[in-house]
Amino acid sequence: MNMKGVVLGVAGALAVTGVQAADLAVAPEPVDYVRVCDAFGTGFLYVPGTETCFQIRGRVRADYRFAITGQGNFGGVNYQKRNQNAYNFRARAYFYSDSRTNTEYGLLRTFAQLEIQTQTSSGGASTVNLDQAFIQFGGLTFGKAYSFFDFYQTPGFFTPFEPAHSDQNTLMAAYTFAFGNGFSASVSIEDNTYRQGFIWDRPASGFIKTNYGGVRWPDLVGNLRVDQGWGSAQLMGALHEVRSNRAGTDSGELGWAIAAGVVVNLPMLAEGDTFGLQAGYSSGAVSYVAPNAWGPGGNGQADARIFPGSGNLDLTSAWSIAAGFQHFWAPNVSSGFGVSYLDVDVPGKRFDFSNWDVQGNIVFTPVAGLETGFELQYKTMQPDGRGKQDKDMLVGTFRVQRSF
Repeated sequence: MNMKGVVLGVAGALAVTGVQAADLAVAPEPVDYVRVCDAFGTGFLYVPGTETCFQIRGRVRADYRFAITGQGNFGGVNYQKRNQNAYNFRARAYFYSDSRTNTEYGLLRTFAQLEIQTQTSSGGASTVNLDQAFIQFGGLTFGKAYSFFDFYQTPGFFTPFEPAHSDQNTLMAAYTFAFGNGFSASVSIEDNTYRQGFIWDRPASGFIKTNYGGVRWPDLVGNLRVDQGWGSAQLMGALHEVRSNRAGTDSGELGWAIAAGVVVNLPMLAEGDTFGLQAGYSSGAVSYVAPNAWGPGGNGQADARIFPGSGNLDLTSAWSIAAGFQHFWAPNVSSGFGVSYLDVDVPGKRFDFSNWDVQGNIVFTPVAGLETGFELQYKTMQPDGRGKQDKDMLVGTFRVQRSF
């Protein structure tokens, strides 16, 4: 082989090698994989590239509610009226989003809860509800969250229809100061409209329900709370403006409410057992102590009455007490029992009434995250006015629920 051939061969080999080298894959950038965050419990993950932990959860619930006997409309069912169903089916989906970051100023948290449901009593139409959406930074809370007045709930499926406790999500701005050792104090300004009932009026045509007028300031809510190994306790109070929309009445009255509750852990009986008790009194702010009153005027409550002639707003007074016990027969079988009493005094005595409510259930958890249960609830309304008859209802509910 002559020298010219050798040179051409080497050049060709170098050219091929250069092309192959150009085709080699470039090493990828390091991948920032999602990491488990155990700082806030199970289910949290780190947002890649940050120190923020997030959690996405959900729940699907199916309820089957039947009126067994009684008079009136209770929980969307009516046993006697021809134009109302004696049953109400409901399907509901929950979506939860929770993000948390520890900062030099304290915890920064955002939380949102979305509910989508369809039920018989709404004709099968679906509704969407932003149940909660708030930002917490240190001791501050902004957005829609549980009222800082709220504390105890009886352990039942039908809890929203039990009259003697408060369970209200509301728009707010609040601050909580932690003293240490489980003691804290909170003050909150909360949307007045979430706590408005109605006002009885008496024009020439007779008694009618009227709505609130425009209020001038939000509710002021405060509490003192303790959370320790034995359980929890809370003392709470609220100021609430009552104002009629009818011209000629006074400019408004200041209502108020006060309540106290305690929940005691009972591990000596069974792991998870608790006993709770709560009592409250209100004047012109019935929703704080009786959000689900069942009176002669139907569901709801009157915060005041307008007297003819003077146009004065006389405030309704109400007091309530509720107790409940939850017991675990086995780690996957539990029961909840609750009883409550409510007494409402409307000025003029025409619409005074009381409510009794008793409920009990049994819940079975065959696998983690899946609950099935049956509950019975009895409710009675006893009006004090002459010629008015007592009403009562017995309602049964079957529930299937999956949380994930």
